[in-house]
Amino acid sequence: MVTFKEARDELYRRMAKVAEGFADLYPGVQAPKVYDGFPTSEPPFYIAVDSIVDTATMGGRAVPGAGKLDFTIHVLCFARHSDQATASATLLAYVDAVFNAVMADQRLAMSVDNSFPSIEAAGASGDSSKYHMAAASVGVQCSVFAKCPQKFREVMQ
Repeated sequence: MVTFKEARDELYRRMAKVAEGFADLYPGVQAPKVYDGFPTSEPPFYIAVDSIVDTATMGGRAVPGAGKLDFTIHVLCFARHSDQATASATLLAYVDAVFNAVMADQRLAMSVDNSFPSIEAAGASGDSSKYHMAAASVGVQCSVFAKCPQKFREVMQ
């Protein structure tokens, strides 16, 4: 199997660890609840690591005779508060936490060869209940070079 699940599980593990130490890392900011997949009833403060990877493509040449696999793990950050500045500041801390969790070890515990986070979309808006919602989708682009288990190579020959 390709390293989709291992990379996604490692990213979830890291985000859960960040949530445990969030008060020390981001004093004065509401700690998020971290979900494996998206929550069924949306809490006001959370980070959700998507349970399915996206945009997986094989291409290029990492080494002669073997390609490079690229895929994306999506992480949704969400904050809801009666004060827009608080919702926005909280969201920025969550996005910063995702970036730092990836950059701490871009190989995601050796499950990929490299990974880079980027903000795919973000915004803030009020709703009819007079709360402000801030949300961002962070895509973690992962690359694996020349990954094909030997047992598959043997079957194909």
